[in-house]
Amino acid sequence: MRKKSQPRATLDKLIRDEYNAKSLKAIRDFFGRHRTHQVSPNSQGLFPATGELSHDSATGYQNAWVRDNVMIANSLRLRGQIEVARGVSKGLTNYFHKHLVRFRTIIEKPDVMEDVQQRPHVRFNGVTLEELPELWAHAQNDALGYALRLRFVLANDPHHPFPMGRTDGEVYTLFPKYFRAIEFWQDADSGSWEETRKINNSSVGVVLAGLEEMKKHIEQTPAKTRKGGRRKATDDLLPMIDRLIEKGRRRLEKTLPFEAPPEPLIDSAVLFLMHPVGVVKEHLQQDVILHLVQARLLGPYGIKRYLGDSYFCQDYDRWFPPDQQASDFSSSTTYRDTLLEPGCEAQWALFDPVISVIYRERYRESKDFGDLANQTFHFNRSLGQVTPDGKCPELYYLNGRWITNDHTPLLWTQANQALALHYMECSILGR
Repeated sequence: MRKKSQPRATLDKLIRDEYNAKSLKAIRDFFGRHRTHQVSPNSQGLFPATGELSHDSATGYQNAWVRDNVMIANSLRLRGQIEVARGVSKGLTNYFHKHLVRFRTIIEKPDVMEDVQQRPHVRFNGVTLEELPELWAHAQNDALGYALRLRFVLANDPHHPFPMGRTDGEVYTLFPKYFRAIEFWQDADSGSWEETRKINNSSVGVVLAGLEEMKKHIEQTPAKTRKGGRRKATDDLLPMIDRLIEKGRRRLEKTLPFEAPPEPLIDSAVLFLMHPVGVVKEHLQQDVILHLVQARLLGPYGIKRYLGDSYFCQDYDRWFPPDQQASDFSSSTTYRDTLLEPGCEAQWALFDPVISVIYRERYRESKDFGDLANQTFHFNRSLGQVTPDGKCPELYYLNGRWITNDHTPLLWTQANQALALHYMECSILGR
């Protein structure tokens, strides 16, 4: 048996079936020494997908994704780092404002949306806020829904409200009109995984969540804030938002717990409808989604995105050079899928901490120790995914043995695990 490196061996010794304040502090101290969860925004308030990469890395992960930034901001917000989360939202708002023509063009001429390069770009240079020249799968409605929801969650915060400014109004009043133009409830997009377009419930549900937060803000904003017709403009959006919400809800009611029937049905992206957006609240429906993921996608090293996922399949770096490994596969994954050997899908480190957080949210309400046991189980699995030098990877893939890819540390994974640790402390310390 290969001898474990010291950091990995040390972390293994800290894992418990049951935790107390002392044992959780030891884990937090370990992460602190290895800077496992430490992230810093750039001058725009934004984050790259992966830290520690040069500006010209062949991976492209030095760039910013809308989705990843919202996930990081959500973790920071829930852990009390409100100003950093606000900075992310402000950076995204400034980015969208710089490229409003993309929203306006599709609102005026919906047929333009079929050219996905004309849609709002969801991957961009996070330092300059410029769009990137290469082709990409920009039909990602969930990314826009996440950004909309984040802005209005921050605005609706009862303790630390983040007021909407003129730039916010110019940007976000276009979102419902854009979602109506593309008919988001039946629009085939590339979803969380930026692949072949289909109608993804994980996209429909996130847009729905963003619209619900926007509706809440409009209804709660006092009439005295009416300035220059801005309040009237948002009031006039309410009937449209209500219709969009109804269409989104109807789609989910008919097709959940599955992602994109009749396509492959089980997809870990549906977990995001429980956390972070909270669209699926009823425990029985949550159980169905959780059990599908646990029964079919749970692996010994992580959790698969979906069955048949060929991204970072076995020997992936043998089939694709670095500049092609994270290429745009949205038009066709046929060749890549043909390379996949059954059971050799990559196992991701994103999902165990998300499931741990979901069970924490249930335990807070139920005080059911079964929920606490599940929270702990998936938290422990996420600890087991940390690399020997204390980093949070994107995934493990099979290359003679199961190893991490070069997208390590992935800030999205760091954010999820940091929140999972925070919520373990909340559960154990009664917060």
